Amino acid sequence: MKKILCSSLILATLTTGCFKNSDLNIDPNRSTTVDPALLFSGAVTQFSLLRAGELTWPVALMSQMWASGGRWGLSQAQYDQTRVRSAWGRTYTDVLKNLDVAIRIAEQAQPVNQNALAQCKIMKAFAFAQTSLLWGDIPFSEAATGQIDLPRFDKQADVLNGCIALLDEAVNQIDPAGRGIIAPNDLYYGGDMVKWRKFANSLKLRILFSMVDADPTKAAVIGQVMAGGNMIASNADAMQFRYFNQPGRQNPRFSFTAIFRGGVQSDWYCSKPVYDLLVSLKDPRVPYFFQPGPAAGASEYIALNSVETYTTKSALVNMNLLKPDLPEVSFSYSEQLLLEAEAIARGLAPGGFDLATERMRAGVRESLLSFGVPAVEADAYARSLPGLTAANQRTVLSQQQYLDLFMRPVEGWTQHRRSGVIGQEIPAMAPPQGAPVSGLVRRLLYRSEEVNSNPNTPSGLAVDAPQWFDK
Repeated sequence: MKKILCSSLILATLTTGCFKNSDLNIDPNRSTTVDPALLFSGAVTQFSLLRAGELTWPVALMSQMWASGGRWGLSQAQYDQTRVRSAWGRTYTDVLKNLDVAIRIAEQAQPVNQNALAQCKIMKAFAFAQTSLLWGDIPFSEAATGQIDLPRFDKQADVLNGCIALLDEAVNQIDPAGRGIIAPNDLYYGGDMVKWRKFANSLKLRILFSMVDADPTKAAVIGQVMAGGNMIASNADAMQFRYFNQPGRQNPRFSFTAIFRGGVQSDWYCSKPVYDLLVSLKDPRVPYFFQPGPAAGASEYIALNSVETYTTKSALVNMNLLKPDLPEVSFSYSEQLLLEAEAIARGLAPGGFDLATERMRAGVRESLLSFGVPAVEADAYARSLPGLTAANQRTVLSQQQYLDLFMRPVEGWTQHRRSGVIGQEIPAMAPPQGAPVSGLVRRLLYRSEEVNSNPNTPSGLAVDAPQWFDK
C-alpha cells in the first residue's frame, strides 16, 4: 500500500512538473485576452441605450419637456426617481468600467494604439460629465478601476475639470492619419479620427458652458476653444449612434412603444411649457414635435401640464420622433452653432452681435431641418428671428437652445438649469402638483444601494437642491 501511495505521489509530482507553464493548460478555443475594441463597442452601446431609453423618460417628464398625461409616467413627472436607479450602476459597470479596462489593455499593447486610447478617453469624459450633471458630486478619481470598493465622491467642479483634462489629453494623442478603433466597433464615426477630434473639442465647449456661470475663469478658456476651432462644422460631423429597423437593433424609444403599446404612441404627451413657447415664437416645429390626439382635429394641439390627465384629444409626442431607425444624437451641428452664437453674444469670442445673430439663425435653421421642417420654411423662419442684442441675447438664445434639445432631454435639462438664476429659467416653469418639494427638480438622487453601501455618498439632499454649476 505504501509503494502504491508513493508511486502516486511521485506521478503527481512529475505530472505537475511536466505541465507547469505548458501550453497544454491553455484552451485553444478560448481567448486569453480581450480586444479593447470590443470593450469600447460594448461600453458605447450601453451608453447610448441609457441615453435613448432609461434616462430619456424620467428626465423628459421631470424636466417638463414631455407631459405624462397622468399615465404610467405620472410618478416620474412628480420627481419619483425609482426608474433611474439602475442607470447609476450601469453607467459605472457597463460603461466606465469597460472603458477603463480597454484603456489599460491598450496602454500595455506594443505598439500602443494612441488613437484607440483617445477614443476611450473621449467617451470616458463624456460619460463622467453627463453623470455629474445629472447627480452632482460623483465618484471620479477613484471610480471604475476595480481597485477601490468604496470610492470617494469628488466635487462636481473637480469632475468637470477632470473631464476637460481627459479631453485635452485625448486630443493630443490623436493621429488623424493613424488607425484607431474602427467599424463595426466604432459605432459613431467608424474610426474617423478627424471627426473624433472635432467632437472632443465641441464636447469641451459644452462642458465649459455648463461651468462658466459658477467659475468665471472658464470664460477665457471658452475664448481659447473658439479661437482654436476644429469643432463640429457640419451635419456630417455630428456625433450620433445609429439604430436600425431590425429586431434587436431598434431605437429603445420605439421598442418600448412597439412591445408594450402595440406600436401606438399613448404615453408621452405634448408639454404645455414647450408648446406655449413654440406658439409664442410662431415656430413651425409644432407639427413635427407633436401629433394631435386620436379624437382631435387635424391641426388641433391640446397641451397638458406635466401631471394633467390626458383625454383622447390630448396631443402626443410625434411618432416620427420615435422611429426604430432614429439615431441617438449626442452632439448635433445645430447645438454647435448655437453654442458658438452664445460665446460670441456674451463677448467670450470676437465678432459682435452681427456674427452672433448669423450663427444663431444658422443653428435654428439646422435644428428645424433636423426635425423635418422643409428647407424653404426653415430658411424663412430663421431669417425672421430678431437680431441679437445685449438686452435680448440671453432670452433668445436660451429659447432656441432649449427647443433644439427637445428629443435630447439629458442635455435639455442641463440647458434649462443654466439658462438663468433659480426662478428665472427659460422657459418659465412651475413645480408639478404632487411633487415632494417646492422647487423645480435640479438633480437625480443617489440610489439607495449606493447610500447604504458607501459611507462616502453625500446625504441629506433634496431633488430641488442646486448643483455646483447651477447658479
